[in-house]
Amino acid sequence: MVFGKRKAQEEERPPVPAVGWRDVRRFTIGRTERSGVHGERRQLGRLAVRVPRQARDVRTYAPCAYFRTDSPGNPVLEPTLYEDEAAQRVLCAVDGPMDVGKEVHRSVLDGEGRVIGTIRRIPSSNRVVHHTWRIDQPDCPEIAGRSQWSLANNSPRGLALRGLESTLNMVLELAADGDNRTAEGRTLEWKTAGGELVMVSKGIPQFDSSIGISIKVGWLDRRLAFAVAMVPDFPEL
Repeated sequence: MVFGKRKAQEEERPPVPAVGWRDVRRFTIGRTERSGVHGERRQLGRLAVRVPRQARDVRTYAPCAYFRTDSPGNPVLEPTLYEDEAAQRVLCAVDGPMDVGKEVHRSVLDGEGRVIGTIRRIPSSNRVVHHTWRIDQPDCPEIAGRSQWSLANNSPRGLALRGLESTLNMVLELAADGDNRTAEGRTLEWKTAGGELVMVSKGIPQFDSSIGISIKVGWLDRRLAFAVAMVPDFPEL
C-alpha cells in the first residue's frame, strides 16, 4: 500500500512552471524537474535549460528554454533553443564552426536569424596549456573564458597566496595535453579585460544536469551564455 500511495503521489506532481530567460542568473541543462527525496524517484520533463532552486528538502529545475528532442546529446548535434515546449518559436541557435585565421568562430543567432554575438575559440601558443575563449557581444566589453589556473588568469602574487596544494593543482591542469578534459569538463572563469567576472561555467552537455553556469552581471545577453552551455568545445573542422 505504501508503495502504491507513493507512486500515486509521484504521478500527481505537476510539472515545474517555466520561468523567463532574460534575467536568469544560474542554469543547467537536463531533464530533471524535481530531485527525488525520501525514496521518491526524481521527476523528469523535457530536455531544457533549467534554473535550479531549493525549496525545503526538494530541489527544482524550472525550464526557461527548450530543446527540440529529449536526447542528452542533442545540444551538441543541434544547438538550437526554443521559447516554447512545442519547439515552435526559436529563441537562439549556434551556427556551424568557421575557421578565421587560427581561431574558430561560431555565430549566435536570434529567432529571426540575426547575429547577436560570436563565440571564439583561441588556440594556445603553448602545447601544454588549454585553449581559451572569447565572447563578443555588440556594444559590450570582450569576455575571455579561461581556466582559473590559466597563467593569464593569475598574478605571481595571487598564485603564491594559493599555497602549495593549489599550485600543485595548477601544475596538473597545465600538464593536460591539449584539449583533453575530464568527464566533468573544465571550470572556466569568464572576465572582461578590466577583470570584471561575468560568469563561471563548468561541465559538458552529455549528462543530465551536468552543465552548471553562474552569471554574475546583468548586461550579459543570456542567449550567449546558453550558447556556451550548448557547445562548450568546438568539433573538429
